[in-house]
Amino acid sequence: MRPKIAMLDRGMAEAAWQSSRPRFFRFVVGPHFEQLCRDWVAHFAAPETLGGLPIDVSYGTVSDPANRSSYEIDVVVHGAVGQDNGVLLAIGECTWDQVMGIGHLERLRAVLRLPAGRGIDVGQVRACCFSGAGFTPELRAAERRGEVVLVGLERLYGGE
Repeated sequence: MRPKIAMLDRGMAEAAWQSSRPRFFRFVVGPHFEQLCRDWVAHFAAPETLGGLPIDVSYGTVSDPANRSSYEIDVVVHGAVGQDNGVLLAIGECTWDQVMGIGHLERLRAVLRLPAGRGIDVGQVRACCFSGAGFTPELRAAERRGEVVLVGLERLYGGE
């Protein structure tokens, strides 16, 4: 707030908020929403949603050495399927203030291609999109085809 104190002192609260809003969303609301999504997966998602019982829900980074880059993953779910524990069940992307589209699903698919390229079976891993602002019709169609799990505010707060 320090850079905005002069604006506040001059009674320009609305202008101070408008110029601070993107930063507030990126550094406060966004991370809080990501944690809320991880909590939902850990405590409220039905095992059928993820293809197994969640044991460890976290976040992480996947490196892409070929492109000298990495991907930050907001939701990483390991769990139990039958007698197997520690199986990667799902990865997810979270956006609070953005309508999610097919590009978000493509990003998750790109992440999953990395371990698949090293011989790790990711065929059963679910791609999940969590949004506070909704989903495009194309992404909803992908959900109907079973390509992605969509979790909006109704599902987060209303349950499975």
